[in-house]
Amino acid sequence: MESKTYAVIGTGAIGGYYGARLHHGGNSVHFLFHSDYDHVCQQGLTVDSHYGDFSIAADQLQAYQSTAQMPKVDVVLVALKTTQNQHLASLIQPLLKPDTLVVLLQNGIGAEQELAQQLELPYVGGGLCFICSNKLGPGHIHHLDYGRITLGMHGETGLPALSQLAEDFRQSGIEVDVEDNIFAARWKKLLWNAPFNGLSAVLDTDTAQMMQCPEIVELARDIMLEVKAAARSSDTELEIDLIETMLTNTAKMKPYLTSMLLDKRNGRELELQYMYKNALDIAAEQNIKMPKTEALYQQLCFINKAIVS
Repeated sequence: MESKTYAVIGTGAIGGYYGARLHHGGNSVHFLFHSDYDHVCQQGLTVDSHYGDFSIAADQLQAYQSTAQMPKVDVVLVALKTTQNQHLASLIQPLLKPDTLVVLLQNGIGAEQELAQQLELPYVGGGLCFICSNKLGPGHIHHLDYGRITLGMHGETGLPALSQLAEDFRQSGIEVDVEDNIFAARWKKLLWNAPFNGLSAVLDTDTAQMMQCPEIVELARDIMLEVKAAARSSDTELEIDLIETMLTNTAKMKPYLTSMLLDKRNGRELELQYMYKNALDIAAEQNIKMPKTEALYQQLCFINKAIVS
C-alpha cells in the first residue's frame, strides 16, 4: 500500500501524540502550529510516553503556521478543541484533494455532520481518543496512559479510506477499533466525558479525588444514566454494564486532570456546545429529561462566562 500524506490541525496533547506516532510509523506528516511554531522549529516535538519517550527532531519536523502553506494531503486529522470549529472549514479547504479523508479527533456530538455540510463532503470521519495526554509546554507532550482510538464514519462511501487509516495507525503502534456508526461511538465516549470532564472543572480536581468520594461517584453514575437515555432517544442503545465498567476503569487509572479542567485552569473557553448543549437538545426533542446533566451544564456556563468575558 502506498504511503499516505497527513496533515495534523491542532498539534497539542492529542494531535501531537498521534501525529508523532504516524511520523515514526513511516508516514509523511505535516503539522500545523500556532504559538509553538518558533519553538518547535528550533527544538522539535517531544513526547514523554509511558510506552517509551520519542521525538521528532527540528530538521525532521514538517511544521507550518498556516494551512495555506501546507500541501494537499490524503488525510486531515483535526485535533483542535471544538470551541474552534467555526474556523474548521477555512482551515481545511486548502488541504483538500478530491478524495481527502477528514477525521475529527474531537469530543462531543454533531461535528461530523456540520463539517460535511459546510464543505460539501460526501463523508467525514470521526475518531474517539481514549487517552490520558497533556501538553506540558511548547512542543512538549506528556502521554500518561492509554492511547486507543475508535474510528467511525459519517457517510458510508468513506469506509474503505477509514480502513486504510486504521491500518496506518496500527502500523504506527496505535490500537484501533473501527465502528460502522460514528454517532453511536460518540454517545459511548460521551458517557464518560459528560460526568467527568464537567465535574472535574466544577470541583477543580482530578479523577482520583472524585472517585474517592462515594457521593460524586453516585452523581457521575446518575449523569451517565441520563446520557444513556438521551442516546436511546436517538436510536443508540448503550449497554448498561458499560457504566460500571467505565467507573471501575476510572478508579484504576492514574490521577488524571481532564481536558476541561486544564482548559479552565489555563483560561481557555470550555467545550460546552458539542459535549453538553447538543446532547441536551437531542434529548429535549424527544422529551427526555436530563436534570443532573443540565445542572452541571449550567454551572459550567457560569464558569465559562468568567473565562470568555
